[in-house]
Order: sequence, then structure tokens, then C-alpha cells
Amino acid sequence: MNNRTMFLAFLISAITHFNCPITTHAEKPNVIVILADDLGYADVGFHDVVADGVCTPHLNELAKSGVVFNNAYSSSPICSNSRLSLSTGRYAQRWGAYYYGQGGMPTTENTIAEMMRDAGYRTMKVGKTHMNNGPKANPTQHGFDHSLSFRHHSWSYFLLSEKDVSAYENKKKGSLAKARHSPWGPLMRDDQIPESYENTTTTEVFEHESIQFITQQSDKPFYLQLEFNAVHTPLIRAPQQLLKKYGIPERPFDRNADVWEYPIWDPIAQPNYKEWYDQTCHLKKADPYGRKIYLAHLELMDLAIGNIIAALEAQGVIENTLIFFSSDNGGSNQSYANNGDLNAYKYCLMDGGIKVPMILSWPKRFQKNKTVDALVTHRDLFPSLGEITGIAPKKPLDGTSLLPLVSGSVSQIHKDTLFWDCGIKNANWIALQKNWKLVFRGEARIYKSYELDDQGLVKPEFRDIPIPGGLQLYDLANDPGETLNLAGQFPERVSMMRRQRDQWRAKMADPLSGKKAK
Repeated sequence: MNNRTMFLAFLISAITHFNCPITTHAEKPNVIVILADDLGYADVGFHDVVADGVCTPHLNELAKSGVVFNNAYSSSPICSNSRLSLSTGRYAQRWGAYYYGQGGMPTTENTIAEMMRDAGYRTMKVGKTHMNNGPKANPTQHGFDHSLSFRHHSWSYFLLSEKDVSAYENKKKGSLAKARHSPWGPLMRDDQIPESYENTTTTEVFEHESIQFITQQSDKPFYLQLEFNAVHTPLIRAPQQLLKKYGIPERPFDRNADVWEYPIWDPIAQPNYKEWYDQTCHLKKADPYGRKIYLAHLELMDLAIGNIIAALEAQGVIENTLIFFSSDNGGSNQSYANNGDLNAYKYCLMDGGIKVPMILSWPKRFQKNKTVDALVTHRDLFPSLGEITGIAPKKPLDGTSLLPLVSGSVSQIHKDTLFWDCGIKNANWIALQKNWKLVFRGEARIYKSYELDDQGLVKPEFRDIPIPGGLQLYDLANDPGETLNLAGQFPERVSMMRRQRDQWRAKMADPLSGKKAK
């Protein structure tokens, strides 16, 4: 039995022995919001189309315990802007957040955590916090009592110690400053206290922190926002306990070694950090074990979620705990995700970039084994929790409560057209009205996608996925892969939806650097 298993067994045993209730407010559910990072649409076992090798038994059980939304969308094809909208229930374009580095979190916006704290919850943020800077960039500014997180789009899964920082700086001074795309080192406690970890992964650290939070004795219900960095790049090493299962080489990091072998970055052997990052995280160099490493980190995240649910069961509060699970955006080709039959990947407003897995479970209140085919978005979480807590939003929301869909009292909650916009520089927007999707792309693009051999290894050569430019209209009900452009056959619909988009855009702010947000 390893240290991690022993810790969990001890913790659950202690919870069961003392049988300490988390909350005396039985009418208010505890709430856990879980986000994966860049998770492929076909990389969960509860969907109709599941990629080979996917192992998510705990997510599958969570799906059976509640509601699966088959037509769920993130608010952006990139993580920071998607997280801004999920946290506020609003279009992030309202304050100028269209793409990376834009908008930030202004002081004028309110978050789910702030609402939950107002409703009498104790609140905790664990994991990734990526909000494009701004005056409310840190978790404790978002309404969280406490946090253990990193404020970046990416982080090392393994190098979580000040000793790892020292190892790089001793080898070549300035190494950490160069590694701005994927840093390493201690995580931050409550935004200001660095905490180092040895011989573990971010996934396991976030699991342990979450269990410690939800099992604290308190007369308040809890709100936990758990945002894994799995399965985001850089996926250069796999968890030690899953190497044998997936047949992955160990690739250890020895701080004292003269040379750190690629794909670990060595600032002496490879002085150009950007070249290394492009090779390992932008598909400039195929990693034959890339898909296997992705699957191993996915399984570790699923295990962490299972252990958190086991702690809730041991505490006797699982029935009155609402759990939301999704991914921040569509799966990324750069991390070897699999989006099934959907078109393209992260960064793009084709469905592969924004259609996401989504579960909502509350055993005490929600029907089990239910699926919903209606169009929903991440923005709908805020008003759903507002309805449950009875706290009115401080600003008009762009989301709509999911609860009528869950109860079956309505078949649709979004009758009006919804919009996505990546701004002027990236020139990609869409209007979505039920099954009709109008796409505009300023320039055509070719995505690179991996292919596997018979052993599940990534082939050396990638295949091209061309994404056309211009105006395109798709009927997603009959063409979910977005293969047939119907714009020429339905010019009136194109004109109407484009006019709606222009009217919506006129109500939004212009793109604004997150550093200039107020």
C-alpha cells in the first residue's frame, strides 16, 4: 500500500469513526464544481462515442447518479475566457475578454464563489486559476475563503518543489524566467504562501486538499471549486503508478543528473526554451507515448474524483452534495485528446473546440441516469446555483438555470440565439440557434492531428484537418461533424443570424488587455 492509499484509507476511516456532519443546513446542498482541462469529448466513458483506452469508471458512476447534458458548450475555445464566463454567468466579451490575455476579471464582476459565500457557504478554490490578470486575478479576490492553486494557463504535474526551481537555476540562471509557458515549482496557498511538494503530482495534491476541505467540521455547507490541470500540456511524463499499465517509459527527473534527457527540458542541452515548448506542447515533434501519457493522467484524475466521492460517502453527505463536472473547453490536439466525430480542436469555434462533457448530480433531488439533449452552456451554472441558494445575482446573467431541464418541466432553456466571438485579431465568431450554427472565420486554417499505430503509439507524421474561412452554415442535428456548408442554400437564415450577431456584438465591449482591466 503506497503513501497516497494509506492517507486516503486513514482519512475515510477517521471520518467514518467520528461521523462528524459537515453541515446542519440540510436544506442547502454542499456544492463541488470540477473542471478538467482540455478534455476530449470522446475521452469520457459515459458518452455514446468513447475513444479506445479511456478508463473513467468514477466519472461513469457520477454520470449514472445524475444528469448528463449531451449538448453542452463552453463559453470559449480557450481556458481563461471560458473560466471567466463560467465564474460570472456572463459573456466575458461584456468587459473585453475575447481571447488570451484580454479582459481579466474586473472589480465590477461578481463570481459564483462570492454568491455562495453570501449564501452562508464556506468556500475553497483548489487547482488552476487562469483569469487573464486583471484586478481580481487571485482566488481570494473571487470570494474564496482559502485556496491552493497556481495562476497560469499551465503547470508542471511533477516539479512542485522549491528544490526543482533551485535545480534549474543552479544549472542555468534565469531558467524559470524563460519557462513562462509552463512553469514549475511550489503552489500558492491563499495567494501568497508558497508550498512545496515532493514525489507526487498536482492531481494528487489537489485531491488531498479537496478531501481535507470537505471533511472539516463546520456548521456551514461547503462550496469547492476544483480545477485540475489534467489533461493539459506538457504531458511529457506519466504518473509512476500507471507506467506499467500503459507501457510508458519512466522518464525520471534527477535533479543531480548532468543531463536531463528530452522530453524533459535541459536549459544547457537545449537553450531555446520556446523550441522545446513547441516540440512538446505544439506538436512540432511527435511523442510516440503522447496518447498513452494523456490516458494515464486522465485515469489518475478519474481516480482522484472517485476518492473525493468516497470521502463524501464515508462522511454521509453524498446525497445532499451537488457535483458539477465539465471541461473548460474542447479537447486539444496538442495534448493528444480525442474529440470523436466533432470537427477540430481547442482554439477553434468548430464544435471540437467548444462542445464539452457535462454532468450535474444531486442524488437527493435529481433523477438518476437522465440525459438532456437541449443546448446548454457553462454560463448556466451560475443561475442554477442562484436558484438553489436563493441569492439574486448582482448583475443580469447571460445564463439560464438548468433546473427546469433537470426536472423535465421544459425541453429547452435557450430559445434565443447564443454567440461566441474570439475578437478582431483571431477573426472567428459563431451564432448558434438550436441546431443551426453560423460560423465566420477570417482565414482558413489547417490543424495537425495525431494518428495511432496498432500498439497505440503516436505515428511520426500528423494528418491535416483543414478548417475553411468565410461564412459557413451547419445543421448540427443532421451534420454534427460540420462537413456540409449550407450557407448557399439558406441565404435568409444566414442573413438573419448574422444580423443577430452584429446586434449582440454592438452591446459588447471592445477587446481590452487584461492588464488594463479595472
